[in-house]
Formats: sequence, C-alpha cells, structure tokens
Amino acid sequence: MAAWVQTSIFSADDNGARTVDGILEAGTQDDADEDDEEPVSCFAGGQSTTLADVQRSYNALSPESMAYKPFHNQLSKTSFARFMQALASHVLSTLVVEVLKPSRAGSLAEFGRVLLQDGSSFAVKDALRRDYPGRFTTVSPAAVELHVTWDLWRECIERVALTPDTFAERAELPPAASLRGALLLADRSYFDRDYLRAVAAQGGHFLVRAQQGINPVIAAVASGPRASRVVGRHLKDVRGQLSKDRPNDLTVRWPLGREVFYCRVVSSWNAKTRQFVHLVTNLPATHYEAAAVSRVYRLRWQIELLFKEWKSHANLRAFSTAKPAIVEGLIWAAIVVAAVKRYLAHSAQRVAEVATSTLRTAKCAWHVIPALVQALLSSAPRRLHAAFMCAIDYLAVNAQRAHPQRDRRSGRLATGLTPIFHDA
Repeated sequence: MAAWVQTSIFSADDNGARTVDGILEAGTQDDADEDDEEPVSCFAGGQSTTLADVQRSYNALSPESMAYKPFHNQLSKTSFARFMQALASHVLSTLVVEVLKPSRAGSLAEFGRVLLQDGSSFAVKDALRRDYPGRFTTVSPAAVELHVTWDLWRECIERVALTPDTFAERAELPPAASLRGALLLADRSYFDRDYLRAVAAQGGHFLVRAQQGINPVIAAVASGPRASRVVGRHLKDVRGQLSKDRPNDLTVRWPLGREVFYCRVVSSWNAKTRQFVHLVTNLPATHYEAAAVSRVYRLRWQIELLFKEWKSHANLRAFSTAKPAIVEGLIWAAIVVAAVKRYLAHSAQRVAEVATSTLRTAKCAWHVIPALVQALLSSAPRRLHAAFMCAIDYLAVNAQRAHPQRDRRSGRLATGLTPIFHDA
C-alpha cells in the first residue's frame, strides 16, 4: 500500500506544471507569487463568496499578513491566471487514478476509453461583457463556459477549455482521429452528422442525443414500428407509427454530399415531456440492443455530477470583480480544488478497498485539505505523507458510497462496470 501511495502522489516532477497532450496548455509560472496558492485551500470548503474571504484565508496560512489592496493587486496580475492555469494542468495530468473498468461479461469492454463531452456556463460581472460576451445579453451580458472532455474509466478531465459563453460548443469536441477505439457520449448540443461520420471513419464510436427535428430516411427496423409502414420514409412522416411502450431501434441514412451516412437511431417516448428522445449511435446492435444503448447513455450523467461538485463544493462561482485575471485564476483554482478532492476519493478507494463517493468527498474533504496544504507549505515529505494517509483513513470511513448494491442494479455500474481496488 505504501509503495502505491509513494508512486501515486510523490513521483510528480518538481520542475513545475507539465503540458500533457489532451490537457489544457499550461502557461509559465516563473513570475507567480506564493500567495497564488491560497485559493486552493480557501475554496476547499466551498463557502468563499468574496475576495476578502480569500485574503483572510491567506493571512491565516501565511506568517505575514497582507492588506486587502495589495492582495487584490497581486491577483489582478496576468501571472496569477497563468500560474493557476499551469497548476490546473499539473494537477489534472498528475493526480489521476483509474477507478472503473468494464467486466469481461459486461458492456463497453471493447473500448480503451469512454469519453463524455459537455459544457457548463455561468454569468460573471456585467463589466466583463467585452472579454466574455454571454449568449443571453439581457439576462447575462457577460458569461463564461467550461468545455470538458471527461474520461469515464479514470473519472477525470482529459481536456478542459475556458471560453466566452458565445463560443460554439461543437468546436470543442475532441478531434475525430483521437477517438479510434473509444466511445464518445454527448448531449444534443454536440450533434453534428459530419463529425459523427468522421468519428466512424476513424474507427471510433459515438452515442449522441439528437434534436427533435432530425429527419433521416429509415432504412431498417430492429424493434418498434412495422417495417413495411416506415422503411424508405422520413422519420418526421412516421412519428405517429413509433412505439411509445418500448424503444424504437431504427437503422437510418442521411445524405452527406455525395455519400450516404448510415447509423442507428434509438427513439424512446418520454411521458413527462411528451416527446421522443432520439439517441444516434454506431454501436453494433448485436452487442447493444436498444435498452442497452439507453443504459450506456445514462452514464453521461456522471459529467453533470462533476459540474455540480464544481459549483456547490469547489466554489466555482462569479466573484464581484471586473478583472479578467482574477476571474480566470479563481476558475482554475476551483477546478484544482475539485480535482484534488476527487483524487483523494479515488485514492481512498484504491488503498482502503472501499467504494467511495466523490460527492461525499466533495462535501467533507475540507476537514482534511487544510492539513495537506500546511504539509505542502512545510516542504517536509514525511509530514505530507502522514497528512495524506490521515486523509485517506478519514475518507475511507466517511465518504463511502451509500448504496453500492443499488449502483450495480440501476446506477453507474448497471452497464457492467466494476470499481478497481488496490489489488486489481
């Protein structure tokens, strides 16, 4: 166990943040100041609402107090934002633990990676409308969006990009060539037929929700309506023929230039919205029947839980500042905090061999993170090791998953996934 911990947390390069393919590009940290580390500790409890809260936390950790004005001036420097971005790159690429794997008899075993794509936006101070224009100019004239590519096996970020809210979400999709042997899950805002065809051509797989207005030609029917009534017709023309009692599994075709793009559309009736939910995929029907496609797509909810952790328990929020460097720096600080908390949860699972909850860890890790920060500031490896192991022991007891059996029946493990422990 000690050897695993030593390799996992204490083997990082001491020469600063790394730039890793797939992770955000890190800036230089040569001109960063020591107080740039403070937001990480301050945000651990998720209760900081003002820059004054961050300053007071800094004064609690530093041997020398700093007044608010000079503290604000330090955070206003572009070097603060660059340093926090570099720190985020280092943390996201270093503190990674593989925590899930498909069982041999379960779904998804053929994929080296399962990636989830989504974005989360929030408003910032209106004075920043030129730097971060928002989509909803009346309600939120200034807003930012974080675009995330999420690795399901490691439950970690593969790539994150910070943009104005007006930037196109589809532009942040991973390159099609990078998805060979992988499966991509994404919501309807990422539906793009040309992109999906490119993914398939590169040997990748996709499972993407489509908009209500899609209108391909139905080529074949595996389940749902009678084939004789719908084959050769457009989807919009036969909506009344689709089953509302069970999933409709259709093979469809779209003309794309001189070529024709074939894939599956699994359409299920949602009684609450009184609409069909269309899932577009190239997963083979021989291994993934319609119900299995829907179960796999529900894994996309894991990235929504990540955004909830960011906003509720890592202090990802709009601070009252018109300084772009402060806005960016504090956003990266929140991502660092969330990544550290998840790393602690995953480490507790691997070391203590118990299934841990990242949400429970996000709520209670503030009890142990201050001791870790103090140990880091002391530059004493033994003290850091002791603080880390105390954190693991605490989370192994207080952050266990509440219903592991339910997870296997209807939760994230229902597709055949299994948690990885230390001896795996």
